[in-house]
Amino acid sequence: MRETLTVNINDQKMQIDEAGRVMQPGRRAFLKGAIAAGAALAIPSWVTAAEAQIPAGKKLRFGYIGRGSVSHAYLPTLAEAEFVELVSICDLIEGRARDGATRHKIPNVYPNIDAMLAGPKFDLLVNTTSMPSHFPVNKKALEAGCNVWSEKPIALEVKDAYELLELAKKKGVQIWVAPTCVTSPQFRFMSDMIQGGKIGRVTAGHGTYGHGGPTWSAWFYEKGGGSLYDLGVYNVTTLTGLLGPVKSVMGMTAILNKTRKVDDKGEVTVTADENTMLIMDHGNGILSHVQTGFGYFEPERAPSRERKLYTVDIMGTTGAMHMQGWDWAPAAVDVATEGHAILQPQCRDKWPYEWVGGARYVATCLLTGQKSLITAEHGLHVLEVMNACHRSQETGRRIAVESTFKWPLFT
Repeated sequence: MRETLTVNINDQKMQIDEAGRVMQPGRRAFLKGAIAAGAALAIPSWVTAAEAQIPAGKKLRFGYIGRGSVSHAYLPTLAEAEFVELVSICDLIEGRARDGATRHKIPNVYPNIDAMLAGPKFDLLVNTTSMPSHFPVNKKALEAGCNVWSEKPIALEVKDAYELLELAKKKGVQIWVAPTCVTSPQFRFMSDMIQGGKIGRVTAGHGTYGHGGPTWSAWFYEKGGGSLYDLGVYNVTTLTGLLGPVKSVMGMTAILNKTRKVDDKGEVTVTADENTMLIMDHGNGILSHVQTGFGYFEPERAPSRERKLYTVDIMGTTGAMHMQGWDWAPAAVDVATEGHAILQPQCRDKWPYEWVGGARYVATCLLTGQKSLITAEHGLHVLEVMNACHRSQETGRRIAVESTFKWPLFT
């Protein structure tokens, strides 16, 4: 059962769910009223405020492809939004697509991307297929003139990512890529601390994300899968977002198990990284490190209302910050500075950020004209960093990174 919290804002008792969202009914009316009243506490983030500015009745039409495990979190987030119209759903296993259509009242069901693109038109494709499928699916959608929200990574190779960006530009549409880390309140807080010089000169960063490994599909352990593209991508996105674009990379990867047992294929040979260490040089003397893997003990970081262990650390000459919880679902930021060396939890705000809220977020940007913090250029850069990590493992050398993105995200 989902936990809720009752809060009193502007003399209205509102139910807040565990994801930090104001529960229906009346969410839009409440937000509009809160903004009109200038209720700072009622609107803790520009994300909620932006959604409230969407004109009543205005909708964006969605197509959804990939009814795997992540869809069970993605689709409810989209279906509850008043400004989202779910037009079509697609999966190679048609029964899964039909189940999603029934659950979320989606009128059109298809067994492949070509059939879906030939059906009723939609404005934005949400791509949550397997990682090796991201590039071909994204390309077909862009060619059809659709905007695209893609799960990470945007493609498996940098050259393919560049092709997607050029294609989007040519077609006059946009493409965005997960993860959504840069839209969390905790990311904004840490960015503001860095840009404001609150921890002195920033020198180093560290990120970690790992668990025992997925069991539901073989592609996680095959070429194009691996812990870095699946998990480490979150930390790479967060650290580049906080510390700036990467100039060069060194990396090591390892395979822990010769085979893995998975639900769809039984026992498979492992050919993708299960244990990865990545060092990034951001320039100006700033170094950061990401560790990720499919061989980690994870219960210590399991979701809980108790204090969570750190997963992202930023060091400066006069202070340090430590993010509680995974950077895709942070709980707070602990800060120590000169004169206040005892860590103090700050930024406990949990709403309205959601790790599966990226498609909903970019839809808001399209409908309001708001500039997105999530960009294809940042996603491409993250991909190049991860590609460079694998090349470093193969060659034993430091690998230069050529791409960049607009930074800092906040000024």
